[in-house]
Amino acid sequence: MACGLAWLLRKNKIKVGIMKPLATSSKIYSRNHKSQDTAILAKAANIKEPDNILNPVFFPIPASPLMAAEILNTTVDLKTVTKKFNFLKKKYDFTLVEGIGGIMVPITTRFSVLDLIRKMNLPIIIVSSPKLGSINHTILTINACKKIKIPIIGVIFNQMPTHPNIVESLTPKYIERLTEVKTISIIPFMDKCNFKKIGSYLGRNPIIKNFILGLTDK
Repeated sequence: MACGLAWLLRKNKIKVGIMKPLATSSKIYSRNHKSQDTAILAKAANIKEPDNILNPVFFPIPASPLMAAEILNTTVDLKTVTKKFNFLKKKYDFTLVEGIGGIMVPITTRFSVLDLIRKMNLPIIIVSSPKLGSINHTILTINACKKIKIPIIGVIFNQMPTHPNIVESLTPKYIERLTEVKTISIIPFMDKCNFKKIGSYLGRNPIIKNFILGLTDK
């Protein structure tokens, strides 16, 4: 989703930066990018920043940053994460930051993704799905953000089936009704999905259009 937004912002001539502060994986993706997520984000935004700026923390174990760091007998350098983020924030008109897992994923024993969002002073877009169980997970995420006053731009529901059942079709409406957080977009299931397809779909959305207009008017 972040890749689609990055591509769309770039297409609208916004100087967009991207960041994947923390990433973990079973293997290093390429010579230029340790994380595949970072590689796709950089390609979508068409930027050539060094990987250690875009993704300052990477562990070659598919686990939470805390667990991966402890298995490897190391720690997460949060000061470096903040320093690289501030660099990107100054250099670009708008910087998209992609999380890792959910907001309660532990980075250290006392610091989660939620804490990182607050430290960076960022608003959040929550990406959910229409499948069974999404109401619980999405409301928990929304309530955690509200509790510490993290601004919520809205929710994007991804991979809505072509022929949804009644539960899938009603899930976005129930979450919006129960939380009073608006649904930004409902992305349909796409065959051979890529950031251009997602970005093009989001670009037709009136909420996203107004958001981009606000950026280009600055």
